Amino acid sequence: MHPPRSHAGALLLSLLAGGCALIPEHTDDPRPRIRGPIPSRVQEPIKLGTLGFRPRRAATQRPGHVSLGIESAYSNMFQNGTGDGLQEVILDGEIWTNTLVTTVGISERADVELDLGLLYASNGFLDGLIEDYHHWFGFPGGGRDERPRDNYEMHADIGGRRVYQLTPYEFELLDTPLVFTERVVDEDERTPAIALRVGVDLPTGSQARGTGNGGWDWGAGLLAEKTLGRWSFTGALDWVDAKRPSSFVGSGVDVYDGFDVQLGVEYRWNDELSLLTGLVLTPPATRQFTIKELDREVLGLDVGAAWDTGENSVLHAGFEEDLLSASGPDIVFFVGWKTEL
Repeated sequence: MHPPRSHAGALLLSLLAGGCALIPEHTDDPRPRIRGPIPSRVQEPIKLGTLGFRPRRAATQRPGHVSLGIESAYSNMFQNGTGDGLQEVILDGEIWTNTLVTTVGISERADVELDLGLLYASNGFLDGLIEDYHHWFGFPGGGRDERPRDNYEMHADIGGRRVYQLTPYEFELLDTPLVFTERVVDEDERTPAIALRVGVDLPTGSQARGTGNGGWDWGAGLLAEKTLGRWSFTGALDWVDAKRPSSFVGSGVDVYDGFDVQLGVEYRWNDELSLLTGLVLTPPATRQFTIKELDREVLGLDVGAAWDTGENSVLHAGFEEDLLSASGPDIVFFVGWKTEL
């Protein structure tokens, strides 16, 4: 049984009204503490098995200091498509990732970051909520009525051969990014801070279970950061050379190497709170599939906020939508906490 649409609308309006009542006081000239950008990562399951750079500042960790962050993201996705050459993609389920991010300052201008992540895939519980949301606002359903609600199936086939499958209902270790970042230009009144980063992906995930590609991916990128009053802006351009998993060999399918683009905007609402938004354009997992469920980019729009939980710690939360609605998740909810030791 599902609640009447009118009840769903009334609940949504009630939540919006309650949220407005809880908005903290806006203050002039807040202290210049930068809490962003949102360190999101695309939650498309095949892309989670390759190297992915997170949005971050061009500023680096202080030498001799360590920061620890916990990032948790829960996503619902529904991709169901077929194409020529016996192509079939079904990515129907929910993915929960939890990552420990450790950053160590190794010099006045450089740091090293290590991401240790776990993935849990399941049939989930959000299908009904998303269907009601689409119906209420008049959005297309994306073919969700073609499959059972709260079902699980995650695989990609081509030429009658299965080239990808994600095992559900178990916590699985993801590949582990190791990233070195060096600030090469300091920010001043006219110039943004600029940093370079390079990274490798340690093959700690499982090819057989769909959480890794078995290879040492590598990549490099450019970071920029600029603050203007109570506004801060961040950006990144990265390129990744991803390795082909063994399941792709002999199938005519290869991974797609390409650039990702990241943009972030922060507005400091008061001395303890910042409003955050970001755009992350990520290339597709492969171009050999001719259906949009795999060969289209993901353009994630992040919307959230960050609060101080101490002099050296920040909590952030929000959600992400794929603006292209092609190969990415329908919705991602995320929360994270970071502290400097």
